[in-house]
Amino acid sequence: MSGIEKFPEVGELVIGTVTKVERHGVRVKLEEYDGLEAFVPISEISLKWVRNIRDYLREGQRAVFKVIRSSPTTLEVDASLRRVSQRERTEKMMAWNQYLKVRRMLMLLSEKTGIDIAMIEEGLVKPAADRHIELYRLFEEISSGDDVPDWVRLPDEAKTILADMCRREIKRIVSTVKKFVKIRSLRGGVDMIRTAAEEAMKLGMRGERVIVTTIGAPRYLIRAEAETAERAEQLLQEAVQTITKIITTHGGTVEALSEGEKK
Repeated sequence: MSGIEKFPEVGELVIGTVTKVERHGVRVKLEEYDGLEAFVPISEISLKWVRNIRDYLREGQRAVFKVIRSSPTTLEVDASLRRVSQRERTEKMMAWNQYLKVRRMLMLLSEKTGIDIAMIEEGLVKPAADRHIELYRLFEEISSGDDVPDWVRLPDEAKTILADMCRREIKRIVSTVKKFVKIRSLRGGVDMIRTAAEEAMKLGMRGERVIVTTIGAPRYLIRAEAETAERAEQLLQEAVQTITKIITTHGGTVEALSEGEKK
């Protein structure tokens, strides 16, 4: 047995920091697994021919990788960069950043209240886990004005400090991007357009939105909201692609409107 309680599984997305660039690949430290090392073969860095690995990965760089081989008995892990989609990369990095913020806030709460971190784990982290509640989501709700739940087993003063920290530290910055399009469906008509719009509006992670509204058929406005401008733009592109695929499959068309047509 390896003696390691937690080990990455094949297909899992992991956060890795490049520690060494070698001739045939790179070594990365897996941040979520106590620094366990993984190897990324040069063939798994890019779909293109890699002439210089440092054009893609450098020492100290943090990135999202996908586990392609995992052996707990030999403590060997192989990972891939090229098999990670843009969406997977965005979601995993967002989750990692949220995890880091939560850990920092818990340490700060301990410092401000004088409560040992182990007691905070027992009074806040464990009860949240038992209820399958993500701490970052809980902090978002508190930041929006909700009270600290009764199941949080901390002194009232600590709860007050926690609420103040959430409202100060968890600030959602929402970026919005939009695109005006002309949608025509030759088969299925309005019902097909509605179906395409509904599928597009299912996209996005928690806290994100895609909204499709008519500005006078066949003109429509597609709007995407996310925490960053980059993510909002990506979400908008996914929405347009989803609508276009459904509509064109049924003989229709999706075109961008000119400035004059938007009015």
